[in-house]
Amino acid sequence: MVNKPCRCDSKPCASTCPCFKAKVHCTDNCHGNAPWAEVPCLNTATGLKVKEMKPAEVRKALCDAGLSPVGDKVELQKRLAVHFTSLSGGKGEEGGGGEGGSGEGGQKSGNNVADLMEAITSNEGDFAFILSLSGKIVKATSSKAELRKAYFLLSSKVHPDKNSNSALSKKAFQAVLESFERLANPEKFEEQEEEDDGKPAKKRKKTERFTRGNGGCYPTRVRCPRCKDTWNTKDLGLEDAAYNFLMQGVKQYLCGGCFLRFGCMTAIHYCPHCRKTFEYDPDDYHRKITCGNDKCDKTFGFWMFTVSEKREREIRREVKEENEKLAKTRAQQRRRGARADKRVGTLTNEERVKEQLFVLGLLDNCPRCGWLLERGLHKDDAREHLKNCNDQKQIKAYQQSLKEKESKENSKKLAQESQEEMSAFKTWEYNGRQVGQLWMLSENIIKRECKKYNLETDDPKHVLISKLGRVIRDRERKMITMGGEDHKSTHDITPIHKVDAEDLPANMEGMETEELQCVAASYGLDFDHKSDVKVDLLKKLESARLKGSGLLMILDDQSDKKKGRKRKSSDNEDPDFKVVAEGNDSD
Repeated sequence: MVNKPCRCDSKPCASTCPCFKAKVHCTDNCHGNAPWAEVPCLNTATGLKVKEMKPAEVRKALCDAGLSPVGDKVELQKRLAVHFTSLSGGKGEEGGGGEGGSGEGGQKSGNNVADLMEAITSNEGDFAFILSLSGKIVKATSSKAELRKAYFLLSSKVHPDKNSNSALSKKAFQAVLESFERLANPEKFEEQEEEDDGKPAKKRKKTERFTRGNGGCYPTRVRCPRCKDTWNTKDLGLEDAAYNFLMQGVKQYLCGGCFLRFGCMTAIHYCPHCRKTFEYDPDDYHRKITCGNDKCDKTFGFWMFTVSEKREREIRREVKEENEKLAKTRAQQRRRGARADKRVGTLTNEERVKEQLFVLGLLDNCPRCGWLLERGLHKDDAREHLKNCNDQKQIKAYQQSLKEKESKENSKKLAQESQEEMSAFKTWEYNGRQVGQLWMLSENIIKRECKKYNLETDDPKHVLISKLGRVIRDRERKMITMGGEDHKSTHDITPIHKVDAEDLPANMEGMETEELQCVAASYGLDFDHKSDVKVDLLKKLESARLKGSGLLMILDDQSDKKKGRKRKSSDNEDPDFKVVAEGNDSD
């Protein structure tokens, strides 16, 4: 306990406050037993968080809460702290005046998390308020990047894995997850909440067209991430609709200055109101958002240029070809990486090779310290330098600079890979979410989709595609049996013998075995990944395409099928869930 009583009832608790010095929070017994809300003290869990906020953030939070933003810094902080405390039931200001030992500090931290979870669950349904409890004020119009930051900050505190899987933490985490999904993807829930007007829903087309108005929308400024030149469709000789395809994440384009190929996720985006940068996500294209910068709370959307249906078909073909090439490149890189892992080599061998190249004049810089072999110097000079290159300080500094350079290169590479993965995913969505084209998605995207259906993600890519495709097909067939043929479809599950020729890979003969396995898995074909070679896979794909045979039988016991035994029908069996060969096809 603090021996000297705390009486900071006329100014905020600071260096003269015994509680502040002892690094413990003030309680209701401090300040002459005056109510905490009536004194300027900020030495509480909530008050200290508010003190860390910038003045502009405090005023913005007060305006969002409907409170007056007029007053000096202390008044505004106190007003916001009292507001946050009242929302959490005042429990965040109790129990802070005990001893400042480490045990109590851990208990106090645990109490703060428990209070946070209670505040989340008690405000379930107020999505913007729940995400704002992360300390980052968000609105329903905030960009997806801003919402994602708030979600990560909040979920890191209330995740069940960090709170002994308690019932309260699970409920709070679900509320946080729902808040993020509701604000980040409102259109998905709008479809679910539409009232039934008695009319059957129209069946979703493979190439669905989307149109909307441009009220409050702008053709926002986009710049190249490397040379910072403004990307302008007219200067580059592109159609106006190229802005649509870039911002939707469907296509990547070249910069007119440095010829860098970039997409919407690696580009630099500017707010049309404050002219400052903001983080952009392709899912924001059909939303109206705020940029999240200080002193800018104006909403804006993204302009949608008119494009003909014929041009959209051409774009779909173009991006499909690009993604086929990208998928082939990724497969080649994986194979080269696997071969490189099998080679015998150590870091010592690599260093020896670099030193030999330096002696031969094929490397300009010493691989140890970075010393430059200037023009006019010869092999003997390089050897002499290596003999005397023992300055550990200089060597350490050079190696550190190499690590930093490598880290930057890896960051750029990861950003580009993320852009390519998102572009492939958006292309898949743009082409109608065809299950038969899952093979074009990267393994990371496939794993992400599997997690949505609570599927294991430790298997190879073709196994993941097979499991994911099976689940999606089952769900779609179940929707047909429950809601009729005109149900609102989310995926295109057309089998391989009914799809258009343009939906299939352009050159299956030029694909490798692992790529063909993924194609076969996407269309639900039955194959043995251990014994079936490339020729076998091509024959099965061709047979299924031309005759509709060889389709995967979805059975409860696959071993019965392999052994040739006939499975007994069950009383609970739904005949609409069966997938049989051509001639008795339920599709």
